[in-house]
Amino acid sequence: MLDAIITPSGLSQSHGLTQMPRDGAIIFGDLIGKLDVLYVHCPKCNRAGRYRVQHLVRERGRNAKLIDWLDEITADYPKKQAHNMNDPCGARFPDLPKVL
Repeated sequence: MLDAIITPSGLSQSHGLTQMPRDGAIIFGDLIGKLDVLYVHCPKCNRAGRYRVQHLVRERGRNAKLIDWLDEITADYPKKQAHNMNDPCGARFPDLPKVL
């Protein structure tokens, strides 16, 4: 287990490496060794996609938050563009409850 220190700026340091605070979010590093492919599905607009976890970690970093990435990849989804709080986008990661 790594020892982490919270700095005055709110960032944690672990063996000299600075990490962004998690704020309770799931990060790509949480998926390493648990999922090879991350499935994203929106039942409201019937869009779906599969993404290799290894590629996402390389591209985004192991400390990147899944929710931030989900917001980016679903930005053009019809429910997101409508900005209707009563009928929000339904994009989710259906496989996460099985592994976390």
